[in-house]
Amino acid sequence: MAKALRKRQYIAQDVEMIRSAAYEKLSGNAVKLLILMQTHWRMYEPIAYSVTEAQNRVGCSRGKAHEALRELESHGFIKLMLEGHFNKQLARKWRLTFRDYNDQKPSDEWRKWSV
Repeated sequence: MAKALRKRQYIAQDVEMIRSAAYEKLSGNAVKLLILMQTHWRMYEPIAYSVTEAQNRVGCSRGKAHEALRELESHGFIKLMLEGHFNKQLARKWRLTFRDYNDQKPSDEWRKWSV
């Protein structure tokens, strides 16, 4: 008997976004982190993602992981929704600006980025 077909998940990227100056100027670590963050996306809750998780998943130093998060934020791909707290082991919470969030259309802040 054949295995039941599973619904496959995938990540689709907007070609306009990939061709944008904001995306093209991202470092490799930031691009990888952006893809990894998308695997946690849910419409009604921000993405909990710490510098430590970014460091472990991307495979870079803590400083490079922090830099990648700041780069994504400054280029308009992510927006901080809730500050984390290291001592309480609470990760910062982010939203992806190019995905729907809480029944609102994407803010696409990356479109406004310039060198």
